[in-house]
Amino acid sequence: MVEPARLLLDALAPRQCAGCRVASPDVLCEPCLELALALPLPPAERWRWGQTWSAFPFQTPIRGLVHAAKYQGRRPAARVLAALTAERLVTQGLPPPAAVVPVALARRRRRARGYNQVEPGARALAALAAAPLLDGLRRVRETAPQVGRSLPDRRRNVAGAFAWSGPPLTGTVWLVDDVVTTGATLEAAATVLQRAGAGRIDAVATARAWRGRG
Repeated sequence: MVEPARLLLDALAPRQCAGCRVASPDVLCEPCLELALALPLPPAERWRWGQTWSAFPFQTPIRGLVHAAKYQGRRPAARVLAALTAERLVTQGLPPPAAVVPVALARRRRRARGYNQVEPGARALAALAAAPLLDGLRRVRETAPQVGRSLPDRRRNVAGAFAWSGPPLTGTVWLVDDVVTTGATLEAAATVLQRAGAGRIDAVATARAWRGRG
């Protein structure tokens, strides 16, 4: 019953821009769209499995869109983020993937939100790369929210939280998330993808929040 109730609330709620919260028929008003497109592109960073790529810094109005998609269940916000992310990264020379994999949500959070807010972005990136979208990454245990935790605490929190239930992987895999902060969640997921056969794993995120380690 979560999804019908969410749709009803969305229909009754006043329409406002997720970036600046002014009245707007669109999820992102024109001034906020221009502000988003003017944000600098975060530099790619090397990590153990390949590189991490992000389309935007985690700043206004991207922060507002992410929160709307993640915590308010606003699917239009997730679709706008997906389009902006794909458009921003298309020219960045990412190694072509053999598959695209979204980071999985815990069942409880997926039920609460009605969907996985990462999937629209992963779907857009898979279409961009002409690669299959594989939904085989699973959360095998519930984890506490990562917000506010130190890097060691984040790593302990997600250790052993993922498993792979899809086909064997080969070549390069794009591992997609909405926001990368310390990278602890991506590291836990990448470890599982490597065991499933991935040769190189590039983490691809909508936004990069510089806090602690990259």
